[in-house]
Amino acid sequence: MTFSIILFIISWLCFFIFADKKKLKGFLSTCYLALILGLTTDLLIHHYPLWNYPSSSESHCINRHLADDFGVYFVTTYLFLQTLPKDETRLSIARHIFFWSILAISIEFIAIKTHAMKYGLWWNMRYSYIADWILFLIFYIHHKFYNQLQSNRSIN
Repeated sequence: MTFSIILFIISWLCFFIFADKKKLKGFLSTCYLALILGLTTDLLIHHYPLWNYPSSSESHCINRHLADDFGVYFVTTYLFLQTLPKDETRLSIARHIFFWSILAISIEFIAIKTHAMKYGLWWNMRYSYIADWILFLIFYIHHKFYNQLQSNRSIN
């Protein structure tokens, strides 16, 4: 539980220090998507335990999931979108996703090494890394489509 609390606090400190709050409106829907995907994953792993967060009680487990969903996932997605390269080529986006995936997998590595997280069934760090790439790509695409829809609405 300590790991999740520290990570939650660090996430929101990073948000308050580094986030450009003027961009909140443009990023909010994608951040909500990340949050919803996190909540959905929490439900899925409850019944199909690919990984878990060892805890002393069910309420601690729920609190850990909520700390991740409302802290880490929301803030990480926001900062990921905020730091997108201005010149959005396939290579620059791939580099950007690579950087953020390395950051995400590094946090997971620390969680595994400190026993704040355990893999179950067939899941491992390789699958997490691939999932991170897929998630960041989804967030990028969602953000682009959402902004395109918003700009089309303002034109009409």
